[in-house]
Amino acid sequence: MLLAIDVGNSETAVALFEGERLLHHWRLTSSPRQTGDEISVLLHYVLSSVGRREAEITGMAVSSVVPALTTEYRRVGERLLGRPTFILDHTTVLVPILYHDPASVGADRLANALAVIHDYGAPAVVVDLGTATTFDVVTAGKEYAGGVIAPGLATAANALFLRGARLAPVEIRRPERIMGRTTEEAMQAGIYYGSVGGMDALVRGIFREMDFPAKTPVVATGGLAGLVAEASETITRVDPALTVNGIRLAWEAAGRP
Repeated sequence: MLLAIDVGNSETAVALFEGERLLHHWRLTSSPRQTGDEISVLLHYVLSSVGRREAEITGMAVSSVVPALTTEYRRVGERLLGRPTFILDHTTVLVPILYHDPASVGADRLANALAVIHDYGAPAVVVDLGTATTFDVVTAGKEYAGGVIAPGLATAANALFLRGARLAPVEIRRPERIMGRTTEEAMQAGIYYGSVGGMDALVRGIFREMDFPAKTPVVATGGLAGLVAEASETITRVDPALTVNGIRLAWEAAGRP
């Protein structure tokens, strides 16, 4: 079995695969101060919660945008398996990268590109809704063309709360109305519908620049994907496991056992 791990700034997704089959999928809180010992305890806990043991794991593949945690997960994998941990980056994912500096592309974005090509075809757009909202663009030739990085919903909301002396934090959800009748309703509408509208505008702009056909898939992933897709006019599919599936595909393509 494979442990595929996507380490983000706010959350870490952990997935357990048996071949192509996704057995379990967890979302954990990320902390750049986590030690290898803490990570080992967390992995032991999530595995034992579904009746699995570390001895059953035959591979560990990691995509990470937090350098300090990349090092810690690498060491944990080596201790767990007794062999090198597979680290996904621009040198280990088999997708041509058109970025001016391929090394600067986040590993999670490359995993998204690999998975969307495999599962949905090309061209395609991936919208990953996390700490940042990222847009990953794949050409008809199955190349990673680049994309957009925008503030995520929670990030934008926190900035509003911090800068507004009389604005208290509110729950991020889809309001029934755009026009709020209380400060809380007005903020919720602005955060939610403003983010969804901006996202749809960026997707449409990508389609125009890339001259994509109207039926090109737009796949949403990340912790807020389901919530945002409810009101989006451009998202065609929600796939919470897209990134971890891309990690699995990269691991298999590298010929790992």
